[in-house]
Amino acid sequence: MAAYFARRFLLLIPTFLGITMLVFAITRFVPGGPIDQMMMTLQSGGTGAGEGGSGGSNGGSSVDIPPEALASLEKYYHFDWPLWRQYLQFLGPLNLDERGVFGDDVTEAQLAGWYVDPGEIVFEGQAIARIRMTQPEDGSAAAPTVVSRELLAPADGTVLTLHTERDAMTTVGAPLYDWQPTGGERTTETIPDIWSKSWAGLLTLDLGTSYKYEVPVIDLIVQRFPISIRFGLTGFLLAYFVCIPLGIAKAVRHGSKFDILSSATVFIGYSIPGWALGVVMLVLFGGGSFWELFPLGGTESDNFADLSLWAKTVDVLHHMVLPVIAYSIGSFATLTVLTKNALMENLGQDYVRTAFAKGLTERRVIMVHALRNSLIPVCTGLGHALSIVMAGSYLVEKVFNIDGIGLLGFTSIIGRDYSVVMGVLVINTLLMLIGNIISDVLYVLVDPRIRFN
Repeated sequence: MAAYFARRFLLLIPTFLGITMLVFAITRFVPGGPIDQMMMTLQSGGTGAGEGGSGGSNGGSSVDIPPEALASLEKYYHFDWPLWRQYLQFLGPLNLDERGVFGDDVTEAQLAGWYVDPGEIVFEGQAIARIRMTQPEDGSAAAPTVVSRELLAPADGTVLTLHTERDAMTTVGAPLYDWQPTGGERTTETIPDIWSKSWAGLLTLDLGTSYKYEVPVIDLIVQRFPISIRFGLTGFLLAYFVCIPLGIAKAVRHGSKFDILSSATVFIGYSIPGWALGVVMLVLFGGGSFWELFPLGGTESDNFADLSLWAKTVDVLHHMVLPVIAYSIGSFATLTVLTKNALMENLGQDYVRTAFAKGLTERRVIMVHALRNSLIPVCTGLGHALSIVMAGSYLVEKVFNIDGIGLLGFTSIIGRDYSVVMGVLVINTLLMLIGNIISDVLYVLVDPRIRFN
């Protein structure tokens, strides 16, 4: 069995590479990328300017973008590279651009400006200066790459002496300023190397930077983890706690009015899209034409920061009721029917009849003997519980005004924010593949008859 799971883990690598290669290629060939959208924005601005100017403009419905600007944009997004090199840059771990291990060696730096004066007291994290390093001219049409960064105070202290004038050229390692940390000795800070970036890509846990938000992709995703876990975990547990007892009751009372009515109810819920049910619930219970029992949307009230701990808990739960129902209503039918059918199948097995013949009570036979084997297909779904950290539905989140993973993924696809699209895809793919292996492990733990040999 160990060999089986070893092979499964090894198969993760080609499966993951195949999925990411396919989606990466699609994102590069579909029209409307970041450069196209930037050009449309500029052209729209040109149209507005032409219409707002003199009425005699003839054909001024667009602006001409210089070839140098287009070349710089392609260089910035690495669209001037062949596709295989772009994918290797995304995958890592080597950085293949002009700042990487095969790029330009830049040692000159320019002091862009000072934010402090000699003798000034500074605090940890306060900006002291800004430096920039520029790629040497390479003869291409694109503008040279410029890297700029603010230098922050490493601790509380006092700036004593500034060694470099504003706009002056210096080199990496040259003295920049003298300062004395609070309670420490006088030290000299030097020009750091902000140009070199030897490592990048997915294998270094670097998902890139969002084209739209201009912040690291991992930060955008992590910001939405609490929302996804809150709604995903609640919906996941609610589905199991409701559907398993309901499936057992339906199997025991098969063919009764309760069975028929409950089946009709769960299948009606299955047929209604979650977002449509969300709209109906908002109209009924969100202060529309009927009752004002729940908020219209969001995840917390405006005065959330002023509430006590208990009031905050109640407020969060109050905002969660309608979205969680909309999130999980579609899974009720599948889980309920799966539990019912599995239990009914086991109730017809010989070992169950033998248990009844021994004089065991119906409750003990069902709950102890038949239910364990009936839960095999249900328990294996627990392997995909990992995916709750990325749970999200764009339409449900749009209806309830929730800024979660689903909304982020959808807007990134529409806006051609390829870095975010690939980041969400990578995490979802890994969770899915690992979840499949966990499901196989649960098969073995729940059913001792199963052996992966």
